[in-house]
Amino acid sequence: MADYLVVDAHVHTYKTPEIGLQAMGGAGQAGCNGTPEELLDILREAGIAKVVQVNMTPMREMYHAAVEKLPENQRKGEHPEIIATMSERVKRRNRWTCELAREHPELIAFPSIDPLMGSEAMVAEVEACAKDGAKGIKLHPAEGHYFPRDERLWPVYAKVQKLGLPIISHGGVFMMTDYEGGASYTRPSNFEPVLESFPKLKLVVAHLGHGYWNESVELAKKYPNVFFDTSAVISGVEHLQTLSASDAVSLIRTLGVERVMFGSDYPWFSPASSLKSFLQLSLTTDEKEKILGKNARRILKI
Repeated sequence: MADYLVVDAHVHTYKTPEIGLQAMGGAGQAGCNGTPEELLDILREAGIAKVVQVNMTPMREMYHAAVEKLPENQRKGEHPEIIATMSERVKRRNRWTCELAREHPELIAFPSIDPLMGSEAMVAEVEACAKDGAKGIKLHPAEGHYFPRDERLWPVYAKVQKLGLPIISHGGVFMMTDYEGGASYTRPSNFEPVLESFPKLKLVVAHLGHGYWNESVELAKKYPNVFFDTSAVISGVEHLQTLSASDAVSLIRTLGVERVMFGSDYPWFSPASSLKSFLQLSLTTDEKEKILGKNARRILKI
């Protein structure tokens, strides 16, 4: 391709192979373990210059696991002490993500927050992450079982918009199936109240809104501040392809080539094979250059 930076706008990194493999829960499709060392080797071999670490901490899952360990007669109601403990775990992972980005310029930091933390704590964490070098924030409503319009997030959106930070959120079906209603939280139409209320907020709906293509198109038509990435959808894994090559090209052009960024969803998928699959699409050279790097540099300011 031309002399420009290839950017993978959607990866996850983990401290150890064991943590990465546990996070994937057997769903990995690339034989990867998610460590920064492994990822950096892949980037060099594939010719990818930068990646965006959307490092989400599964706070809800950890919270409920901790509650289940309590005596049965103590499980009901709120548990602020457990929430505080899990919030600290989120913060530690965020600090690690930002530290990695300082050590390795190839790894851009997009740390996460969760409504369980509470509005005040989330806003404080966004400010702390920004001071620590984060270039944006990651949300995962499907994992956290909350809707993007959750009122606890409203102060967060206001703060992020003021700081000029983009948000990348999971979009569409979660973990290849609509398990426990996962996609009901992150189908593209559920982002509309956010986009309506925060017209200057850059919101990236990941995975092209996986499985809800028409809703993604409608969202793109109405809101100039919504963008998309191709992670997990154009993956190079044949049995998981949800779009044919021609349908992928058609969808990208309908959404607007200037609003779509290349992504892999490493370590579930390989950045190298995802890139190879993307390059085989019948897009023009100019379109590929935009999606593979120019758009990310403009949208995410990297």
